Amino acid sequence: MNLDATIQPMIDPLIWHTFPDERDGIMPDEIWKCGPLVCTLLKNPACRNGEQLVSIPYSMIVKRDGAIILAVSLEKEDLRALSYTMGISLRELQDEYQTKGNFSELRGFVYSDSTREDQGIYDGDMDLQSIRIFFLETVCDTFDILSEPVQITK
Repeated sequence: MNLDATIQPMIDPLIWHTFPDERDGIMPDEIWKCGPLVCTLLKNPACRNGEQLVSIPYSMIVKRDGAIILAVSLEKEDLRALSYTMGISLRELQDEYQTKGNFSELRGFVYSDSTREDQGIYDGDMDLQSIRIFFLETVCDTFDILSEPVQITK
């Protein structure tokens, strides 16, 4: 996904059932400036619409002039919640997802105003440095930002 940071429309977070709540799980020491954009790392945010169909260990919200224009998220679908919501047996979902557990594999997603793009299985490390690099590289690649991200300190 290649987008223009100067004209990218803001996201209506309620159109995506798994969109992270930008007010939940803010990591105050993990706010970054990427070109004209401000990126905030979230830890374990809830879903914005109140339905908890996924577990989101980390997410990054990207704003331009205070408006959310992108989100990058690591997500695992909660098969128990999906089973209940969709009226499908948990065993059937576990077979479909090829797991014996209650969650799907961890995947990366990029949200824009019109697209939820699956980045595939995330197989990187789960330490903060690795997560930060994954998110910031994804944001810079999406908007073709060549300058290094700069941490905002308060």
